[in-house]
Amino acid sequence: MLNYLTQSHQKIVVIGDIFVSADDMEAAIKKSLIKCGIVTKVFWGATDKVGYTSMQLNIERNGPDAENYSKVLDEIIEDIDIIITHFCPIPKRLIDKAKNLKLILTCRGGLEHISVEAASMRNIPVVNVIRNAKPVAEFVLGLILSLTRNISISHHQLMSNNWMKEFNNSNFTTTLDQLTIGIVGLGNIGIEVALRLKSLNIKIIAYDKYISTERLENNGLINITMVSSMEELFSTADVITLHLRLTEETEKIIDSKYFLLMKPTSYFINTARGGLVNESDLIHVLENHYIAGAALDVFEKEPIDEKSKLMDLDNIVITPHIAGSTVDAIPKAPFMLMNKVDQIITKDVTDRIVNFNRISFK
Repeated sequence: MLNYLTQSHQKIVVIGDIFVSADDMEAAIKKSLIKCGIVTKVFWGATDKVGYTSMQLNIERNGPDAENYSKVLDEIIEDIDIIITHFCPIPKRLIDKAKNLKLILTCRGGLEHISVEAASMRNIPVVNVIRNAKPVAEFVLGLILSLTRNISISHHQLMSNNWMKEFNNSNFTTTLDQLTIGIVGLGNIGIEVALRLKSLNIKIIAYDKYISTERLENNGLINITMVSSMEELFSTADVITLHLRLTEETEKIIDSKYFLLMKPTSYFINTARGGLVNESDLIHVLENHYIAGAALDVFEKEPIDEKSKLMDLDNIVITPHIAGSTVDAIPKAPFMLMNKVDQIITKDVTDRIVNFNRISFK
C-alpha cells in the first residue's frame, strides 16, 4: 500500500509555519521510504503566536476555506505529487488544481484544515498523526489533582502570604479512588486519559456515540462503563473531562443544560477547545457555586481577555493552552508522521489513513 511512492521520484511541497518548520518536514520525508524528487519549501501563516492562534481558531471553527493558503501554492501545485502541511489549509479549490496529487500528509491529528471530502472524491489518501495525546492526557491528570486537592489555589494564596487551610471543597476533599471520572469523547486523547485513570484504579464512565467495542478491546478498556447520554454522565460523575472535536455540531454544546445537571461537589475540565463550551454559562455556575470548580486550558477567545470574569473566580484553575506543549510533541510531528507513512508502505497499516473507507487502492 502506497508502494508506488517508492518507485519513482515524487515532487513534494512541504508547508511549514511558526510551530512546525518546513526544514523539519523536508528532513523527515527524506528519511522516509518515499523516493523524493524536488522538494519545495513554503511558509504559511502569521509569524507571531497571537496572529497564528487567531487563524487556527478560525479554521477549526469554519473549515479549510476560512483562511487563505500560501499564494505560492497556486504557482506550483499543478505538478505536485505529495503535500505535507501542518495547519496551512488545503481546500477543495487547491486540491482541484493539483492534477498529479497522490497523497496529502498533515503533521497533526485534527483535519479541519483539509477538505477530506474533496481528496476522497479524487481517490487521494489523507494521512494524519496523533502527536500530543499523551501530553494532554498527563496534563488532565495534573488538573484533576490540582482541582480536587487545591494545589493551584493554595499556591496562589500562599504566594500572597495567606496560610490557607480551608477551601470551598474542604467538606468533600477525598482521594482519587473515591471519585468517578467522566470522559466525554473517547478519541485518541480520551483513550489516553482513560488508560491513565485505569492504571490508578479510578472508576471511569464515558460517553462517545462513535466508539466501537473493537476499539475499546484493542486499548484494554472493554471494562469501563459506557453511558448512553451526556446527561447521564454529567449527572453522575465527580469530575468531567471534555475531549470532543470542535465542529458545527459541537460548538457551544456544553452549556447550562449540562452544567445544571452536575453535582455541587463535582468539577469540570476542558483541555479540548474553548468553542465547545458556552463560557458565560460556565461562569454563571462557578460564580454561584453550583459546581465545585473547573479547570480550563482553552477559551472562547485566546489569549484570554484580562477583563474576563473567569479571572475573578476563586474556584477555577486556568492555563494558557499548554496541555499539548512538550519539548518533543510538535517539533517531532513530521518524523512521527513519516514513521506512520513507512508503516503504511511496509505493513499496510491503515489506522492513520483518515479516508481509508472512502477510497480504493489499486
